[in-house]
Order: sequence, then C-alpha cells, then structure tokens
Amino acid sequence: MEAYAAELTKRTGIPITSADLKKVLGALACAKEFWHITHLSGRPFNVVAESLKFFAERGWVKVENQHLELTPAGRKLVDEQGIKPPIESGCKACNRRGISIERWQDLLNRFKEVVAERPLPIIDYDQGFVTEETTVARIALMADRGDIQGKDLLVLGDDDLVSLAAGLSGLPRRVVVLEVDERLVNFIRQVAEKENLPVEAHIFDLVHPLPAELRRQFDTFLTDPPETLEALAIFIGRGLSGLKGAGCAGYFGLTRAESSLTKWRAFQAQLTGQFNVVITDIIHDFNEYVNWDYLLESVRNDLSFVQTWPRYNWYRSAMFRIETVDDNFFRHEEEMKGAPLYEDQEALIFTRRFRKEQ
Repeated sequence: MEAYAAELTKRTGIPITSADLKKVLGALACAKEFWHITHLSGRPFNVVAESLKFFAERGWVKVENQHLELTPAGRKLVDEQGIKPPIESGCKACNRRGISIERWQDLLNRFKEVVAERPLPIIDYDQGFVTEETTVARIALMADRGDIQGKDLLVLGDDDLVSLAAGLSGLPRRVVVLEVDERLVNFIRQVAEKENLPVEAHIFDLVHPLPAELRRQFDTFLTDPPETLEALAIFIGRGLSGLKGAGCAGYFGLTRAESSLTKWRAFQAQLTGQFNVVITDIIHDFNEYVNWDYLLESVRNDLSFVQTWPRYNWYRSAMFRIETVDDNFFRHEEEMKGAPLYEDQEALIFTRRFRKEQ
C-alpha cells in the first residue's frame, strides 16, 4: 500500500499515505456513492477521486451506473489488509453537533421566513451556504460559550446569513458584516432595516486590511474562509485584528473534503504559534452545507462516478473555536498583504483542471 500511496502522491501533488488509501477502501466497503465515500473517508475530494480511479485501473473497483463497488479482487484486498468499514454512531438528535437547537425553534422558524428570498450561491465567489439549522446551531454554540450575549460580533463573509440569525436572536449588542458580494450586502441591509436589527453590512474584500475604525472593536468573530493556507491565514488574521483583547473568541469552519490532515497540522501550528491563540473546540461535521446548484459544473467531469448528484448534503466542515488568552495575539495587518489564493491541489475548484473539453 505504501507504493500505491507514493504513486498517488505524485499524481495529485498531495501527500498521501497508505492509511489514507485504507480509509477510502473502508468507506467503499459500506458506500457506493462517490460523495458518501468522500464524506465517510474524511479525505480530500481529489485524494478520493484519484484513489478510486487508481483502484478501478487495477480491477479492485467497478463502476456501474455511476456507482462504485468492490470487485472480488477488491474485497480480497480489503480482507487481506484487515480493513474495516466505519460505523456511523453520531447523535441523530443534534445531527452530530453536540449542540441542541430545540430551544431555538422559534428563531429557526423566523430565520427561515426572512431568508426565503436569499440570493443563491454563484460560481464567481465559489459560494455555498449551510442549512438554516446549521446557522441557528452556530448561534446556539456561541451562546453556550458566552460569546454572543451582549457582545459585539464581526462576521467576515456571510453567505450563510449568520448576521441575520444573530440579530433575530436579540442576543448581540452589535453585528458588523464585511462581504464582497454586493447582492448579499443589499439583502442583509434590507432585512436588517425591515426587522429593526442591530446589523450593519459593508461591501468589503478581505484581501485588504480591516478599516482602522473596525480594529479592536469586537468580542467575537465568525468566518468561513477558503481553505488554502494563505487564505486561512488572511481571514483569521483579519478576524483577530478586530478583537478587543484577552478572552475574545473566533469561530470558523475547516473541512476534510478540501484540507488534508497535513494542512490541518500546518494551520493549527500557525494558530498556536504565530497567532498565539488557543484552540478550545473542534466539533466534527458541525457545519452542513446545502448542495449548491453549480456543483457538478464546478468539479471534474472526466470521471463518471463524480458526475452524479449527491443524495444528501455531503459537504461538511468542523467548527473551530479559538480564544485569545492575553493581549499578545496577532494583529499585524501590514504583514497580511496580497490576495489570498483560492486554489490548491486539495480544493474543489482545482478539479476544474480535469474537465474535458465540451
């Protein structure tokens, strides 16, 4: 398996181990749909796609009607390697979040009403929003940690419309949104005015440093950044520059579909090292994303099993919470220059390079 992993590392440019391949094979032992296999394996989209292609080339996997299945040779390999499928045991009542939104049902119902006419995700910004339940669960999590009641909240990018849910909850003192998409900014402004919410939204590209008037003004920030290391650093750096001091918190999501554990390790080292914050929570699969309309247009079409519409919301991210423990944390906006990179070998957007000419 080590030799196979080395060959796939060369193909993808992503560090791949034999353990990664076993995770994919384990998921394949209990799932037939590509998106389900990707979710269960916890490996980046391109690692899973290339691994399955590799397995098919060797006769371990067959593809029928866009579904995948182990061949007799593949089942023999799985048995010989002692690979076992995952056993999904997450709590169904809270959708595996560890946070109940039962007491937040009124907020959820109202939030669904006000966002019914929300702008849809567009490919220009690689957008995709979470379910309404996820947005309300974020409010519940921040409230559980004491990070939103009577606090000032900074939202960096808001296609999930967390700002409106926060405003409707009546908990924060002030909510400020910085968002590059003018459609979303206008929608947030209209709803905030109609509902008399303490929410303000500004058109802003986070490649630029925070305006001086927004620095050191907030208790909590929330963002959902692109997942290159450069973009993660810039978005989290912008959030930290907005925080007041010790005891402030930041929330953001990080997937396994677009980020390998190698990237996770590098980013966590940056958080605790350069940024000088502590990671207090990592909640697996907390954020559930609605399948965006342009999904199949945005990913590779050279593999038939990829070009099948997911039967469920497969794209999930872990929720990170970080906290400042003293006033000595990263605020150096001048060091965060240049545009973030939205594409690396692990990103879904990277898979467009594999698209066949139409």
